[in-house]
Amino acid sequence: MTPSETRARRLTAEQVRRGLLAGFVAWLIPGAGHLLLRRPRRAAVFFGLVTLAATLGVVFDGNLAVADPRAPVLTRLQVAADLALGPAEPVIRTALYGAPVYSRFGLESGRLSREARAALERRERRFFRRWNHYGTAYLLAACLMNLLVILDAWDIGIGRKD
Repeated sequence: MTPSETRARRLTAEQVRRGLLAGFVAWLIPGAGHLLLRRPRRAAVFFGLVTLAATLGVVFDGNLAVADPRAPVLTRLQVAADLALGPAEPVIRTALYGAPVYSRFGLESGRLSREARAALERRERRFFRRWNHYGTAYLLAACLMNLLVILDAWDIGIGRKD
């Protein structure tokens, strides 16, 4: 099949449904989309890699991103990337900071709740721990790896990739 024929090929509703379901399940649990698509080896490898990276990130005192008015575009992109961890992301965020806080906007004006301010203070204290930067890199790597796992599940689900 030539590249122009590949681009012209239309997806069926079943392919789109299968791809969306695989991507959503992969977002819920890393690798589960591949398991749904009968790719157990890939599922095990992806689950292990994403889980290991996230666990190392937490063990090494890493931080998840928080939207910051000093760099609004970059920090919002980082928060969006963090959300690729799926339902585990707010759980990890709460375990690290005591509350699922996503933004520093309103901190200086006092518009944030007491709980959110306390969570941001805990987050800032974590920056001075010995392995913090390694942990943050591992957490971000886990998020981005899971984003690639989700896209891979989508590609397999729609039949673009075997």
